[in-house]
Amino acid sequence: MEQTPHFVVLILQLVNNQATNENIRFAAALYFKNFVKRRWPQNEDTEDTLSVEDRKAVKSEIVSLMITVPKRLQLQIGEAVSIIAENDFPEEWPELISTLVSKLSATDYHINNGILQTAHTVFREWRSAFRSDRLYSKINYVLSQFTDAYLQVFVTTDRLIGEHAGNGAALKVLLHSLMLLCQIYYDLNCQDLPPFFEDNMDQFMQTFHKYLVYSDPGAESDDDIPGDLEEVKASICEIIDLYAQRYEEEFKQLPQFVETVWSMLTTVSASHKYDIVVSRGMSFLCTVVRNPRHRSLFAASESLQLICERIIIPNTALPTNDEELFEDDPLQFVRRDAEGSEAGSRREAAAALISGLLDQFATETTQVMSQYIQKGLAQYAVNPVANWRDKDIAMFLVTSVAVVASVGSLGATRVNSLVDTTDFFRTQVVQHLQNVGSDASAPILKVDAIKYVITFRSQLPHELLTQALPLLSAHLAHSDTVVATYAAIAIERLLVLKRDGLLLFAPAEVEPLAQAMLGHIFGILDRADSPQRLAENDYLMKAVMRIILATRTNILPVAPAALAKLASILAEVAKNPSNPRFSHFMFEAIAALARFSCAAERSAIDQFEATLFPIFQSILQEDVLEYMPYLFQILAQLLSVHQGSGGLPDAYASLLAPLLQPSLWASQGNIPALVRLLQSYLQIGGAQLAAAGQLQPILGVFQRLIASRTNDQHGFALLLAITQFVPVETLKQYMKPVLTLCLTRLQTSRTKKFTRDFVHFVAAVMCIGSQDGTGINMLFDVMDAIQPGLLATLLGNVLLEALPLVVGRVERKTTVVGFSLMIVSSRFQSAPTYAPLTGPVLKQLATMLMDNTVKDTKSDTVTSATSASAVASDEDLDSLEVEASGYQAAYAKLATLGEIKIDPCPQITNAAVGLAQILRPVQALLAGAIQQLPSEQAQFIMATLSR
Repeated sequence: MEQTPHFVVLILQLVNNQATNENIRFAAALYFKNFVKRRWPQNEDTEDTLSVEDRKAVKSEIVSLMITVPKRLQLQIGEAVSIIAENDFPEEWPELISTLVSKLSATDYHINNGILQTAHTVFREWRSAFRSDRLYSKINYVLSQFTDAYLQVFVTTDRLIGEHAGNGAALKVLLHSLMLLCQIYYDLNCQDLPPFFEDNMDQFMQTFHKYLVYSDPGAESDDDIPGDLEEVKASICEIIDLYAQRYEEEFKQLPQFVETVWSMLTTVSASHKYDIVVSRGMSFLCTVVRNPRHRSLFAASESLQLICERIIIPNTALPTNDEELFEDDPLQFVRRDAEGSEAGSRREAAAALISGLLDQFATETTQVMSQYIQKGLAQYAVNPVANWRDKDIAMFLVTSVAVVASVGSLGATRVNSLVDTTDFFRTQVVQHLQNVGSDASAPILKVDAIKYVITFRSQLPHELLTQALPLLSAHLAHSDTVVATYAAIAIERLLVLKRDGLLLFAPAEVEPLAQAMLGHIFGILDRADSPQRLAENDYLMKAVMRIILATRTNILPVAPAALAKLASILAEVAKNPSNPRFSHFMFEAIAALARFSCAAERSAIDQFEATLFPIFQSILQEDVLEYMPYLFQILAQLLSVHQGSGGLPDAYASLLAPLLQPSLWASQGNIPALVRLLQSYLQIGGAQLAAAGQLQPILGVFQRLIASRTNDQHGFALLLAITQFVPVETLKQYMKPVLTLCLTRLQTSRTKKFTRDFVHFVAAVMCIGSQDGTGINMLFDVMDAIQPGLLATLLGNVLLEALPLVVGRVERKTTVVGFSLMIVSSRFQSAPTYAPLTGPVLKQLATMLMDNTVKDTKSDTVTSATSASAVASDEDLDSLEVEASGYQAAYAKLATLGEIKIDPCPQITNAAVGLAQILRPVQALLAGAIQQLPSEQAQFIMATLSR
C-alpha cells in the first residue's frame, strides 16, 4: 500500500484534517514521520519507491502544516521535516527558507512560533554535525536569506514582551517565541561565529543579559515543571557557554555574564522547575573555570570557599523529587540516575563544576571539599537514621572529587591522588554491603555503596572486588527494586572488567556464585504480574546474559534450570513484547547458554530443542514479528550443532518449507536471520537438499534477494553457501540461470556494493576444486554458454575495476586466490582473448594488497567451506555490548553468535601467501606480464614471490 501513488500525500492530508479525531491525526502524523524516515532518504543501495511528484507535493505542503497543527502533532511532523531537509535542503528544496520568511507575521505569534519551530527543526541538526564544506555552504545559504528577518522578529518580540508586562496569556506566547529564537541563535552559531552575529553581538548580548535576570509574576509557571521563562534562561546560559568555549576573544561581555550567573545561582530557588537553569548556569561557570586565562576570577581562597558553599553544596543534596521517584517508580529512578537525563541534573552539574575546579585548583578544591565530606560523615555518625542524607552527600562529594577521568565501560580511569579511594571503601562503603538487611530506613545508602564499586571498579584492588562480588550477589535478593537493580548493574560491570588483558573474574571464580545470582534474578522476575512488568527491567536480564557469558562452559550444572526459566520468560513476554532491550538480552542469554552447554556436552542440544521448539512454534504461529529474527538466528545456532551427524534432523527438515514462504521474507528484519539459517541448512545438509530437489526454492529466494538493492548482499551470502556446500554436479545445472540473473542486474541496476559482491562470488566459484580447476572450468563453460568470450568482456569492463573494492579479510583473500587461479589456468593462458588480460589482473591484485587503508574486520569469524557455523570469539564476548553488536529495532544480530565468514580456500592463510603459492610455479610464464606492470606493482609482486 505504501508504494501506491500519492499515498504519502493522503497521509499528510489526514494529519491536516481538523474535522478528524485528534488521536487519529496523531497516529497519522506518527506514521508519516516513520514513513519519511524509511523511504525519503535516497542512496545507491536502496530502491527509491517515492515518486518525484509525491516528494514535491510533500515539500509544498509541509511548512504550512507545521504552522497550523497542534504542538503534539507538530513534534512528529517536525522530525519528518528534519529528515527531508537533511536529504533535500538546499539542493532539492531551495525555497524552504524563503517560504518560512515569507510567512512570518508582524501580529500573529501563533503562526510565528510554528515557523520558528520549523526553522529550529531544520537547523538543530547542525549542532552535532561534523564540519564539512557542504555543511558550511548550507549554513551560509540560510544566513543569506534568514538573518535579517530573524533580527526583526527578535527585536519585535523583545519589545512586545515589555509592552505586555503582567499579561500572563500574552507572555506565554511571546516567551515561547523568545525561547525558540534563542535556540535558533545557538543553531546558527554552533559551527562558527557568522559575521552577522559578530556585528550585532552587543545588541543580542544586551537582550540576553536582560532576560537572564528578567522576572514577571505573569510569566511564572504555576507548577513545578519548567516553563518558557525557565527555558529562555537555560537557552541563554547555553549560548554564553558556547561563546565562552568557542568565541572567547570576541565575547567581550563574558565577565558581566560570569557575575550575573554567579549571582543567579546563589539566589535561585530549589524548586524542580529551575533545575535546567541551574544545570546550564553551572555548566557555563565550569567552562570559564577550566580556562586558565580566567584563573584569577577564582584563585582567591574566599572565592573557592564561596563557590563551594553557595553554589556547589546546595545543589548536591538528593532532590525531593528523586526521593519520591525512588519509592514510586524505581526503574525510572535507575534509568535517570545511571544513564542521565537529557536536561541534566543539579547533581551532575555540581560534579562537573567540581571537576572544573580540580583542573585549576586541585589541592585547594580537595581541601575545601574534604571539610564538607568530613562534616557530613560526622553528622551521619551522630544519628545514622535521621542523618542519612548527610552521608549520601558525603559519598557523592567523594566520588566527585576523586574522579579525574572516566569512561562508561571502565568507570574511573584516573583518580585524584589526594583522595584514598581504597581506604574510603574499607572505612565508609563496605559497611553498607556486609548485611543485606542493614540501612532499612535509608536504602539509598546501599545504592551509593554499590555505585561506588561501579565507579571505582578499575581502581579498587582485586582482593576488595573479590570480597565485593558475593556481597553484591546477596543484594540481588534485596526487597528494594533500586538496590537489587544496581546490584545487577554492578555484577554485570565487574564480570566484564579486565586487567592486563584478562578478565578479572575467571569462569571458575564466577561458577560458585552463578546459581545464587541467577536464582535471585529469576526470583525478582517471577514476581511480575504481566508480560510488560516482566520485561521492564532490562538491567536484570543483561546481568543474566553476563553471568552466563562469564561462566562459560562451567555453566553446565545450572544450565537445565536456567534454560527452563529463560524459556518460561520467553513464552510469557512473547504474549506482548514491550521492551526491545530486555528481549535482546534474553535471546543473547539463551544463545550463550546453548553455546556453552553444547560445547561442554553435545547431548545438551536435545534438551534445548525439546524446550525451545514448542515456544518457537507458538511464536511463529502467533506471528510475533519482533521475535522472529531472533528465532531464526538461534535455530541456525542449534542446527549447526548437528554438524557431522549425517544430515538434517527430521524436525529441521520439516521446517524448511515453511521457512521459504514469501510472507516471512516480506519482513525486512527477517531477511538476514533467515539467510543465516539457510546457510546452516546448506552446511549440514547441502547434498541432502540437492538430492531431494529442495535447492530450487532456495534459489528462488536468492532470485528475490538479488533483485533488491537493499538485500542483494544477503542474496550473495546465500549464493556463497550454495556454491560451497552443494555438490558440484548439482551446482552446474543451476549456474547458468544464476549467472544470467547476476549479469542482468549488473546491466540494469549496477551499484558498487553489488559489483563488489559479484566479484567476490566469482572468485569463490573459481576456488572450487582449486587443485583440478573444477570451479574455473565451470565458470568458463557457463559464461561461454551464455555468450562466447563473455568472461573476457566482463573481466575487462567490470570485474577488473571492481577488484580493489572488495573488503574484509576472508573476502579479499578469496578474491586474490580466485583470480590468481584464473590467470594461471590453461583455459586463460591458451585463449587469445584472455591472455592479454594477465597484466591488468596482476596490477589490480597488487593494488588491492598494497592498499593498507582497507582494514580487516575484527568480527571476521572464519569458517571453512565445510563448516558455516560461526560464533563470536571469547575476546568479543568478554566485552559484548548491545550497542556494539548492531542492535536495531528491525533486526538485531545476536553478538554471541558472531559473523559467518565462509572461506572457500581455508588451506591458504592470507591473501599475499595465496598469491605467492599460486604464481610461484608459473613465475617464468608470467615474467613478461610482470615486467610490463607499473614499477610499484611489479616490485610488490616480485617481493611477494620471493618470500
